[in-house]
Amino acid sequence: MTKYSKYLLIASTLIFGGFSSVTSAQAEVFYWEDAETHMSLTYPDRWHVRHNQRQDDIYTVAAPGVNNHAQCRLRVRADHRFAVYPEYLADEVARINYNREFWDDYLGEYENVNVHAVYEDAGLGRGFGSYAEASYTTAQGPKMDKRALMLVALYNNKAYIVECSAQAQNYPKWHRSFLSLVKSVDFRKEIHQAKNGFYRNFYDGELRIRGERDIDVSVY
Repeated sequence: MTKYSKYLLIASTLIFGGFSSVTSAQAEVFYWEDAETHMSLTYPDRWHVRHNQRQDDIYTVAAPGVNNHAQCRLRVRADHRFAVYPEYLADEVARINYNREFWDDYLGEYENVNVHAVYEDAGLGRGFGSYAEASYTTAQGPKMDKRALMLVALYNNKAYIVECSAQAQNYPKWHRSFLSLVKSVDFRKEIHQAKNGFYRNFYDGELRIRGERDIDVSVY
């Protein structure tokens, strides 16, 4: 799968008081977009790209530090159970399919799972879904107790998932960074917000059918 990244430089200016000096601070972030799903996010440039571990993983990044084990991974899963439904029902469809039961199943790949909270009516990018926080023990590689925040959103027959985790004791100091990364996630607009897009209404107020003669007109 071909992926590409764009490098952005964000400069922030802090102004203290009406006539005080102006100080400029620069922070560099990486912008990444998946060429196939068009899912995108930004993250600090000091974070490193890691190898994906699961088949549905499309991008994994890890924060600096040896003992933090802080990382975020993006996953995409096809979901055609509700291929056609009005856009105004998107939140209800997500509420039915991506609730506590979904997270219990999702976390099945870990051990000693403890789900701390699940919030429905959450959003990720352009989709509706849910948010969860949980603790668990990793099942692959060296055993490690971790804490994670996770979001899932359904959009255009795909479930977009972001999971950010860190070693349990170090998790609190990474929580805000994880939230910042999650807020940057977006995907390309593929569903029109109107029921029929911008097509004209082909159903006129009345239907007129001409007969054999011009004066023979039936109105329905």
